[in-house]
Amino acid sequence: KERGMELHFDWETRSSCDLKRAGLHNYAKHPTTDIWVAAFAFDDDPVEVWFPGQAIPLSIKEHIEKGLPLWGHNVAFEYEIWNNIARKKYGFPQLKIEQCFCSMALCYAMALPGSLEKAAPALGLDKTKDLAGSRIMMKLCKPKEVLPDGTIVWHNDPEDIKRLADYCKTDVEVERAIVKRLINLSPAERDLWLLDHKINTRGVKVDLPSVTKAIEVVESEKDRLDQRMRVVTLNQVATCSANGQLTQWLNYMGVETDSVAAPRVLELLDFESLPDICRTALKLRQEASKSSTAKLTMMRDGAGEDGRMRGLFQYHGSSTGRWSGRRVQLQNLPRPKFTQKIIDHIFEIFQQDPATASGLIDMLYASP
Repeated sequence: KERGMELHFDWETRSSCDLKRAGLHNYAKHPTTDIWVAAFAFDDDPVEVWFPGQAIPLSIKEHIEKGLPLWGHNVAFEYEIWNNIARKKYGFPQLKIEQCFCSMALCYAMALPGSLEKAAPALGLDKTKDLAGSRIMMKLCKPKEVLPDGTIVWHNDPEDIKRLADYCKTDVEVERAIVKRLINLSPAERDLWLLDHKINTRGVKVDLPSVTKAIEVVESEKDRLDQRMRVVTLNQVATCSANGQLTQWLNYMGVETDSVAAPRVLELLDFESLPDICRTALKLRQEASKSSTAKLTMMRDGAGEDGRMRGLFQYHGSSTGRWSGRRVQLQNLPRPKFTQKIIDHIFEIFQQDPATASGLIDMLYASP
């Protein structure tokens, strides 16, 4: 096998940006995001490392410019960091998504765990993810501290950085071993994976002004419910989400329970003998649980400068082959409800003018 036919690659990075909340696209474009180290190997060659400030390995430059394959575990991360940081800041050649291949996608397509940590033992590999090194990675990926003037202080212990490089090398070895154990995606699935990347890169437009107003409304309602809870319980329960305090107060009021989780609240509300004041407190708890800003704040924090959220769908996230949601979970948003009268009317239009009927359906799905 000719050397350089396949390149296995992994980055280790740092940033003040929260990757999980902001999403990969925003993380890669954040001004504080930078590279600690890269590990790479061609085919079965020993794993090598590259640090910022060093010359770009000629072997990597030639490989990418020829359009040859690059493998990564969750290769979308390698792709975004490569083109947004390594290319712009360190002079790496442009990487095309068509030459990227993802070992995590192979794992998901075969109903295996997606993470390196779990995929390796599931495949019976002797080489597994370096869990001790993972703790060093979690330490170095975030600022050590942020000074009052906003200056970011990064960790700089040479031993930690060396340990991080070893951790990165191990990830490449494990990823390469996983690829050898699994079969490649079929041409049709490969096209679907590329389409998935295109969809995730394009993103979904967010009405940020409406999201901001919605957050204000929800927060106002939560404050109202919390104030009501304090009145009802004579300040024994501070907020509707103070589960321990509410449980303790209910027991004090003669209602025996060890939880105020949603199923238990429904059970308690069914008791005819439940004191009215306890019923009121539980209904406040129930109402407040509907007033979550989590999805709204995730929309706000995950939108880029152009107001679009990206990276919202996980290819083959379910063992059945369907997508899974990431962060906002768009597939859980309420679907539009059509009355029978609307359906009958659209059907009548469809019989005369299918194009107009199709347009009406699109408008109904697009409306709030």
